[in-house]
Amino acid sequence: PGLDQVVVCITSPGGAVTMYGLAASQLMRIKSAGLKLVVCVDSIAASGGYLMGVTADRIYAAPFALVGSIGVISIVPNVHELLEKHDIHTHVITAGKYKRTLDVLGEVTGMQIF
Repeated sequence: PGLDQVVVCITSPGGAVTMYGLAASQLMRIKSAGLKLVVCVDSIAASGGYLMGVTADRIYAAPFALVGSIGVISIVPNVHELLEKHDIHTHVITAGKYKRTLDVLGEVTGMQIF
């Protein structure tokens, strides 16, 4: 008793959080069943792959494997200046200061560019 464990090998450059969230929740089910969870990475577990990996009790990685969150990028077209040129105004109403930090209609400010 207590020696049973599940070993999962993850190879993933990342992707949409919805599918990795589902996979991570399934890995959590293994742990909730009382089994130890070990993740092995031989090449890459980035972003969503890393999300899955951190559910484990232990992560083993090859010496040159890429493991971690590499950040998020989003490319959003912005038509604010076009609307302004034609005297078209938009209003955004949110429930909080950070609910809408970037959209296609609003002016891009320094707070949105990192």
